[in-house]
Amino acid sequence: MLLLTSLLIWLQEVLSLPEVYRHVLEKHPLTRAIRLIPSLAEAQLTSTRGVWDPLLTGSYLEKNFKNQLYYTLFSSELKVPIWNGLDIKGLYENTGGFSLNPEDATPSQGLLGAGLSIPLGQGLFIDYRRAAIQKALLYAKMAPYERQIALAAVLLEVEQDYWGWFAAYYKAKVYAQQLEVAQNRLRFLREALMQGEATRAETLEAYVEVGIRKQALLSAQADLLKKALLLQRHLWQEEIPSEQFLERFQPDSLIPYIPRSNWDSLIASHPKLKLYSLKRQIAEVERKWAAERLRPRLQMEYLFLRDPAYLYTGWNHPFTTNFKFGLSFTLPLYLREARGDLLEARLLIQQLSWEQAYEARSLYNKALSQLGVIDSLWRQIQIQQEVTSSSIELVQIEIERFRAGESDLFIVNRREREAFNALLNLYDLYARYGIEVASLRALLAWVD
Repeated sequence: MLLLTSLLIWLQEVLSLPEVYRHVLEKHPLTRAIRLIPSLAEAQLTSTRGVWDPLLTGSYLEKNFKNQLYYTLFSSELKVPIWNGLDIKGLYENTGGFSLNPEDATPSQGLLGAGLSIPLGQGLFIDYRRAAIQKALLYAKMAPYERQIALAAVLLEVEQDYWGWFAAYYKAKVYAQQLEVAQNRLRFLREALMQGEATRAETLEAYVEVGIRKQALLSAQADLLKKALLLQRHLWQEEIPSEQFLERFQPDSLIPYIPRSNWDSLIASHPKLKLYSLKRQIAEVERKWAAERLRPRLQMEYLFLRDPAYLYTGWNHPFTTNFKFGLSFTLPLYLREARGDLLEARLLIQQLSWEQAYEARSLYNKALSQLGVIDSLWRQIQIQQEVTSSSIELVQIEIERFRAGESDLFIVNRREREAFNALLNLYDLYARYGIEVASLRALLAWVD
């Protein structure tokens, strides 16, 4: 009786699947980690934007030997990258000493310079910095879709555990009910045996049936505890210890919602397909950068040089005097690296296009197949409900016949087992239905 009493302490607090969703999305450590994906992408984007940070450099060199100052060399440079590949440059130099290289000589107040570094060949239309930023922006756009896919995987596991608990809970209830029926019948037959209205064989049959149903109940209780703990691990609530979960909650008996009306639109906007589109855009940026590197690198640098004492004079002849000019040229003779990267980027774009087309068709067919499984299970549930109702009615008829002496206990027990098995199968079908709906939601990455 203590075992039966502990099993029948079912409190009225219903733990619905939407409530489980809410707890999981708010407090589950995996969902908390998944929510960090967009923030991580934003941090990576911030790091990549560092290629556009202005760069300030400086150096100081001095030689002093036997109390004789040979030279001092001080130089500083500020380089400010511009989006179109240009670099604005500013410099200041101040040197001194009797053993100074003539090309390093500056006026007494130093030397100021300002100008540009301009790519005339490779890097004019796209360079490493612009390619890096464009790819980082696309990676940041991928983060919400990656988050959605990861959340769908977590919620699928949660739903599978919920419906496992659902089936175990109601099956344990069925086993408890059938044990209670068998115990009541055994008590009745023992009293009838003492009054000579029942046979010992009937009493033994009832006793054996009680033992069989007790074993079934113990097995169902163990399975219920296991399935309840599997679900409880997803609920990170300090106020609900594991040992109180069974006593406090019972599953909701509502049938889960199916996104039937908009499932095809969910596929069209599926995060996996969005990821493929963004990956193709990233590959396109890499293709453009590889194609750009087929051009020779020709970099021109020009700086105006001014004595701070005469800062505002001499600007009318900028290309005649007081300037610093440089020109550099680079071209790998075989261009193997650039040609290889370009071919790889082109092939990757084709590969992603084919994979995206296959994924779209696969998602559509899988969803259609899953809807067929769900519809089949729903029809099975309706049939099983009728079978269960009819089986319970047959039990009542057989009990009336047994009381009238037209049947025996063996047939009654068989009818009851059939009715209870029909009810157990019904709850299994409910759970399978819920799991298949959960699989459809995960397939569609539908986490709302």
